[in-house]
Amino acid sequence: MAWPQPTMSVSMSIVTVTAYHPGAYDPSTGRRGVTASGLKVAEGMVAVSRDVEKNLNLDFGDRVLLHGLGVYEFQDRMARRAQKKVDIFMDCTKKARRFGVKRYIMLVKLA
Repeated sequence: MAWPQPTMSVSMSIVTVTAYHPGAYDPSTGRRGVTASGLKVAEGMVAVSRDVEKNLNLDFGDRVLLHGLGVYEFQDRMARRAQKKVDIFMDCTKKARRFGVKRYIMLVKLA
């Protein structure tokens, strides 16, 4: 008897989650809050460290589930020094600071 084959695989990683806000307008670049994918930052977007991006084989626009926090869209990447981290965009600095740091959250790539 043959066992049924799974139809979906799950990619996941344990990460530290923080929140960010793009801050003030930068007149030298003429930009404020533009993601690595070229979009303006918005609620529901996340920046992911490059190691997690590679391990989960993420592409800009992929949706990820942060266990206990919700579903977000990958549109930005973090500095090269960041490891096993995810930043959630928040619309104000005060809200981002209040969020703090959440450790050991499961990040799952959604199909």
